[in-house]
Amino acid sequence: MKLFVDTWGWLTLRDRGEARHREVVDFYNHFHSQGGSVYTTDYVLDETFTLLFRRLPFSQAQESVEILEEAVMILTGDIHFTHVGMGLQIVP
Repeated sequence: MKLFVDTWGWLTLRDRGEARHREVVDFYNHFHSQGGSVYTTDYVLDETFTLLFRRLPFSQAQESVEILEEAVMILTGDIHFTHVGMGLQIVP
């Protein structure tokens, strides 16, 4: 199983103030427990990180960044990121 998560999904997953936070957390945890692969892009993460640091206390936003970087396969079209060892996968 594969799941692509956009900015709204990441924000809702990490921000308890979002209306559907609990629903998204439950879905994400269930999906992850079934061995699903989670994907996002460098552009989505850029936008997500900016909004997390704007909305959440610094420590919670920083924790969110660390969790997201470990939890997903990050797709990019920029060959530069593979050369600098950021763990991103080039997509055609």
